[in-house]
Amino acid sequence: MKKKNLFSIILSFLKIGTIGFGGGAALIPILESEIVEKKQWLEKDKFDVAVAAATISPASLPVSICAVWNMKYSLFSAYFYALPGSVIFMTLLTGFSMIGKAGVRYIEYASAGILVFVLLLIYKFISKNYYHSVKIGIKKQHIAALCVSFLLYSGNSIRRFISVIFSFDAGNFPKPVFAVSMLDLILMLFFIACFAGVSKSRIKFGAAFSVALLYALSKGKMGILGKWSLPLMAVMLIMALVSILYDTLNKSDKAKRMTIKINYKPLLNILLFISVGFGLTVLTFLVSGDRGALEFAFKGVTSSLTSFGGGEVYYAIGYETFVETGFIPEDFYMSRILGIAGAMPGPVIVAVLAGIGFAYGSALGGAALGWVFGFLGLSMAVTATALGALSLFTVFEILKESPRLKMIIKYIIPVVCGVLLSVGLTLFLRASEVMAGTGISPFIGFTAVLIMFLLMLFVHKKYRVNDMILFLAGGLTTLAGLGILNYCIGN
Repeated sequence: MKKKNLFSIILSFLKIGTIGFGGGAALIPILESEIVEKKQWLEKDKFDVAVAAATISPASLPVSICAVWNMKYSLFSAYFYALPGSVIFMTLLTGFSMIGKAGVRYIEYASAGILVFVLLLIYKFISKNYYHSVKIGIKKQHIAALCVSFLLYSGNSIRRFISVIFSFDAGNFPKPVFAVSMLDLILMLFFIACFAGVSKSRIKFGAAFSVALLYALSKGKMGILGKWSLPLMAVMLIMALVSILYDTLNKSDKAKRMTIKINYKPLLNILLFISVGFGLTVLTFLVSGDRGALEFAFKGVTSSLTSFGGGEVYYAIGYETFVETGFIPEDFYMSRILGIAGAMPGPVIVAVLAGIGFAYGSALGGAALGWVFGFLGLSMAVTATALGALSLFTVFEILKESPRLKMIIKYIIPVVCGVLLSVGLTLFLRASEVMAGTGISPFIGFTAVLIMFLLMLFVHKKYRVNDMILFLAGGLTTLAGLGILNYCIGN
């Protein structure tokens, strides 16, 4: 492993936060590329443990990984990763009256090319982990887990993709039979691993898979078994606990000699994150003299802790928490936060909370106070995320010798790869829609995105071009090309 220092950590995570378009699971390839492959600060297996803990944590998945990958640099990694997107977003909000919708449109033009670059990183991540599975001898299991997770997760993505690209009415398509969230997928993986354990019994594995499939049906949009999701979750929990208890009572002499060691570093980092968040809350209260700072901090943390399933889920939570209670105006949230926050690099939930803080602070005392409250929003999202991720990571550390946990960690990446296939489909669609916004058809937009992706892949493989160059080239190409096209069609 290569040595690291604070300065290099800050630069790397600022870079990740700047190029990290796509949000959620799409950021996993970027993080692995930087800290595992390029910098070699972390072994692949330890990164997979961090991903496993992060995927079942609330709030932002990438911030969770940043918080747990290294206990010494946990705070700096999480904050400097979350910083660029929020700063860019608040800069846009500050100058929104000057740049208006036209400025936002040109930002979207650049984002189309950047999303193609993210697609390249997703492709690299999936292909690299496939070859890794071949190396460790789980090729067939890897492919099976990838395909199953894609089919269970991507129902809505495929439906929307076909309807937009081929201009079909989505209402004519049946609702997806399966459309589970990433959290549901991880829950199902945990259940199968906990129930089947290290048993090689096909009957036991088949029973676990069948119950998990029934649970997936209960989460589908067609309403099949829709009322049975909670009972099925209870059944899975009972089956898993019974299986674990049975194996524990019949454990081998070797298992009896296993001792539990608690790593206190994650717990100390939890206190550190809470201290920084509390300090910024007090500072904001003293600067503003407004008790709304305390209310905002409390709502930011509690609402983030209830946000499972990705940043986009927080759009509804943020509306319920801050708009319906009258904390910020509805028109600001709908016109300046929704959609635009998702187009920023880095975690969506952090950008949304920073935007809400900016809205409240600027209404209270101008743009300067808006920035103060915006940074408080960033801090509350990071604090809540780190609280959940580090708590789960502590549990993972305690159980790291468990065969069941080892099985979960082994198969977490194939499941993530299946999710990333669906995410890639969504990003293809988003980039195509940006191009279609200039007046061309969505199908032509999709074709252009595909050609651009293949060219970027060719250049990367043939000439080993640096990622930052590809990132800038993608953004500048679509910014210039779509800007010219928009001007020509508009005139």
